[in-house]
Amino acid sequence: MAGDKDFLKRSNLTHEYYKRKGGYRFLGQNFLKLLIFLAIAAAGLYAFSEFVLDINSVTNYIFKRFEPWFIVLTLFISESFTGILPPDLYILWAADATVLHPWILVFILATVSYLGGVISYAYGTQLIKIRWVHRYVNEKFAEQFEQIRRFGGLLIFIAAIAPLPFSPISVVAGVVKFPFRKYLFVALSRYVRFFLYALVLFLFF
Repeated sequence: MAGDKDFLKRSNLTHEYYKRKGGYRFLGQNFLKLLIFLAIAAAGLYAFSEFVLDINSVTNYIFKRFEPWFIVLTLFISESFTGILPPDLYILWAADATVLHPWILVFILATVSYLGGVISYAYGTQLIKIRWVHRYVNEKFAEQFEQIRRFGGLLIFIAAIAPLPFSPISVVAGVVKFPFRKYLFVALSRYVRFFLYALVLFLFF
């Protein structure tokens, strides 16, 4: 009970902090920009898949031809660097796979995605050491990145829970040096995303 009260108290304080400091306003203002960016990225990905390489066909080929460990590895690579492969396809694969119970596979996939985010965060911390990246973060877009430092937890949570590429947001978190322990805690919502989507996909597909 005491632990629950402490958690509620911390959650309340965080809510009040975001409310007073404009965190929710920042999220609202930048979420639209994020959606526009993602729409452009999705259009580029669609064009790439349509005219260069059919990603769905490649994914289906991998699912049918390769061992489960290799399939999980492809998700790990994607989640560590680009987030280009849709996790939902892997969740659907888990529903049909016979190597392990579907929910165990979903847990493994969520863990792989979580660890991929940690790797993305790690190389984000290295990117900031590049001179031109450092200049953009601390000079040209200093105000925007300062807001991300302050309210990055909200962006990480939304990227982790929503059907958005998780890796790029994790990279940004590393670039702005968002506190690592807080990142690890907020990124745990990635498990919620996988299990909620699995619940829906297992029921309707």
